[in-house]
Amino acid sequence: MMMGRKGSDMLSEISEDRLLALIAAYGADPLHWPESERMAAQQRAATDTPAIRQALAQARILDQMLASAAVPALSESAITALRIQARPGLMIRIRALFDWWGPVWQPTGALAAALLLGVMLGLANPDTSAALADVTGQYTATEATDTSSPFDAFLLGSEDSL
Repeated sequence: MMMGRKGSDMLSEISEDRLLALIAAYGADPLHWPESERMAAQQRAATDTPAIRQALAQARILDQMLASAAVPALSESAITALRIQARPGLMIRIRALFDWWGPVWQPTGALAAALLLGVMLGLANPDTSAALADVTGQYTATEATDTSSPFDAFLLGSEDSL
């Protein structure tokens, strides 16, 4: 039974398949293995089964090949070409100017269009506006010389309103 074992011993167990997967993914160097599994994997690798031994040998060869591989240097013309390709185009920069506000342009544009339509309809037919005001009781027909309100007197230029 496993009841006599300590919790840390149970955590230190790792299957052979998991160790082989770690070696295939991270190589033969235990420093490259995940820290949470490193101790258990090192203990399992010490069991020295043929499959583990073969996987470690192949991983060491691959690690050495990768370490000795030379990284090619880029020429100045290649670096310049990469920098030009990495720059955003003009349309992307223009779009970025308007995207920082997000979708606020859509409702604002709709509101401006409704306002413009209302102003244009009101200016297109002033008689309709006067008739509408008369229906609501806000407008009473007056003669052109009637200066009963101070505003009308000001507009008509009456001297007695001053």
